[in-house]
Amino acid sequence: MVSQSVELLKALAHPERLRLLAALYGGEECVCHLTALLAQRQPYVSQQLAYLRDAGILQDRREGLRVYYHIADPRVMGLLDALGEPTTHKKITACACPHCARNGDK
Repeated sequence: MVSQSVELLKALAHPERLRLLAALYGGEECVCHLTALLAQRQPYVSQQLAYLRDAGILQDRREGLRVYYHIADPRVMGLLDALGEPTTHKKITACACPHCARNGDK
């Protein structure tokens, strides 16, 4: 149990991974949306998402060519709340994927 907590805290210690988790606080998002939100290159965002997925913090699902992520570890929500991490989404205009268009750019 202690080692799981250590791994969770290590994952949260990276600023971009923390931003990704804050963005996923409200529900699932596609990789292209997260890439636009972080203003980072897609391979870098995918690398951070893979780290969180491999740590058991995130789960993904595929829909055609798109990959969507959501928080799978409920402890993350409590930690983000305790940290006072902002979890509101800013409007993204650089993401025109069907998921973002359907949700009206969060």
